[in-house]
Amino acid sequence: MEKFTEHIESCFALVERKFGRGPSSAWDTNDFNDLGRHIQEETGTLLSVSTLKRLSGKVSYASQPNKATLNALVGYIGYPNWVSFTNTETGQVLKRWDWGKTKIPTKYAILLLLLILAFVSAAYLYINLGGTTYDADNFVFNGESVSNGLPNSVVFNYDATAADDQSKIEIQQDWDESKRVIVSKNDSVSTSIYYWPGFFKSKLVVDGNIVKEKDILISTKDWVGVIETDSIPIYLDMEDYQSEKSLSIKAGSLEKYGVDPRAARTPVGLYQIKDFGELYTSNFEMSALVRNDFRSGKSICQSAQLVIVHENGPISIMLTNKGCISDIMLHAFGKTIDGKKTDLSGFGVDFQDFVELKCVSKNGQLEILLDNQPVFSFNIPDEPKKILGCSIHFEGAGTVQNLEFKNEYGMVYSYGF
Repeated sequence: MEKFTEHIESCFALVERKFGRGPSSAWDTNDFNDLGRHIQEETGTLLSVSTLKRLSGKVSYASQPNKATLNALVGYIGYPNWVSFTNTETGQVLKRWDWGKTKIPTKYAILLLLLILAFVSAAYLYINLGGTTYDADNFVFNGESVSNGLPNSVVFNYDATAADDQSKIEIQQDWDESKRVIVSKNDSVSTSIYYWPGFFKSKLVVDGNIVKEKDILISTKDWVGVIETDSIPIYLDMEDYQSEKSLSIKAGSLEKYGVDPRAARTPVGLYQIKDFGELYTSNFEMSALVRNDFRSGKSICQSAQLVIVHENGPISIMLTNKGCISDIMLHAFGKTIDGKKTDLSGFGVDFQDFVELKCVSKNGQLEILLDNQPVFSFNIPDEPKKILGCSIHFEGAGTVQNLEFKNEYGMVYSYGF
């Protein structure tokens, strides 16, 4: 196992070098997402953000990755498969602190030089000969979900006949560029499965340029509880998380799904996605009692995250025990705050009891309060965006009580009172 870990470190050091964004310890989620897209373009295999974080060592791995994952990782740096990589001299032990000093094998240096020359030539031809510019009005792109529940399929209807004959036509399900699917210019229908609820901006893409967007709301009939995975979530039975007074995922309830949060870090989530009515980012109040109920094995940080979904993205707030505040990330209105670069100690809590989390939006400011004490604030864009639900996430297990949303006129939604 020790040797295997050394090979993973060595491999990812070469991946970092090729990717060219410095050591992965300084990357954010967007960097890992971009890397996954690059790996898919070169190998045909999509590695999720969470998988890449585990491979990089940023998130601990409870077990060895499967063969397909390892083959895709080494394929990105030019090896035919994992066995070939581990049998070469390069695959011995390339330490992380050697990043920027290790020499790329000569044949890969030559290949990299040829790729750079090809890119420069293509850019020169594009600039001097001109690229095709498309008018969005010449394209059609619509989509509708087929049911109210999960999983859910969306039927996209499109017309891309205005594109050049050799153009690459793609449909992108949501914000993740790595999930683009190539479609035929001469077809008019494409379908996609959505396994998670949420508000997504699907896109029609021609030669890498977004020409049309369509808002897709994948709603829930009620609260939905899931065990989060890299691909398809495990949906929980309602009696395993919902009661009249609270929403609670217990560690013991996960056993019947073959999951032991003591053995591996196990993210779980609760989702309620729907149109709440007259509730907008410019003026609202949200409050909830939140508690992570599990601290054992690998789940020692007791993380909890609340996400408010709106038309222009998420508002994401994370809590942990006080010893893990470096892992905290906040996001709102296009701005991400990283706990590794910012003092977010105010979001370190003691989950011996419930913590009251509150968001108050008014007068151009979103203020976040814990137990009625202000801890952080964001500036709010002038244009109000409709709030379309929320989700709560825990590492291992957790409980939510007294969740409510208010607007300036009073209560809009409540649960657990």
